[in-house]
Amino acid sequence: MVLEGIVIHRVLYKERDLIVKLLLRNGHVGGFYVYGGMGGGKHHKPSQFEHGSMMKIHIKEQRAHKVDGSDLMIASEYQRTWEPASVRHNVQAFYLTCLYFEILQKFAFPFKLGTSDYENTETEGIFSVVSNALFYLEDSLVKNKFFPEQQLSLFMIKLIFHLGIMPDTDHCNFCGTSLMESTGATFQAASGQFACLTCVAAENEKGFLLRIKKGFQTRYADYDSLVGSTFPESDKLIQYFCHQFHLKPVELKSYKLLFR
Repeated sequence: MVLEGIVIHRVLYKERDLIVKLLLRNGHVGGFYVYGGMGGGKHHKPSQFEHGSMMKIHIKEQRAHKVDGSDLMIASEYQRTWEPASVRHNVQAFYLTCLYFEILQKFAFPFKLGTSDYENTETEGIFSVVSNALFYLEDSLVKNKFFPEQQLSLFMIKLIFHLGIMPDTDHCNFCGTSLMESTGATFQAASGQFACLTCVAAENEKGFLLRIKKGFQTRYADYDSLVGSTFPESDKLIQYFCHQFHLKPVELKSYKLLFR
């Protein structure tokens, strides 16, 4: 059996083996045991399991390796088909991908061999969001168009949309008034909805609302058209995501590296 996915986590085990987590094409996360995956040895082979790399893995279907109570699929052969080569040279970009993968592991379903999970395509939109986020993050670095707040905002908007928890950006949460016709709007983190300024006297965040609407309508290839994004807005999106999944942002280690 052959599986494809993005490396979202890896841990050295013993001297040269790796325990690897991949976001598979169906949006589930698979755990793999890779003998000699760290590379090295007398031929000084480099590891192919780099953070964010796209891998094709052949697995031994009849065998599993149990580590700390978890059954891991055993990789018999593997091949790297793509890697974000520029990300490792930019600290903020690297922290950003770490945050993507931490967020992902808070809700993604584990893949179980021998079940119908492989045919399950209900969550494949998650893979699409993450793969596009990595590809165009790399693209922005190559083209010298990298703005971390822009990339993070677009990722969070796309992810929230695909998870089906997008706030109502059309109507006031209280009176139902059209927010597009209203002179202003404010975001209420507790309810995860927008309200008009007639119902709630607060900061006018209509620009934030318009960027959310534009974000889920924008193709990832047009990432640089999402102008005006800020880290405070990205933070509101993360806070909203965490509220929906009963998490605290401080539980995300990479969050503290970007928002310190």
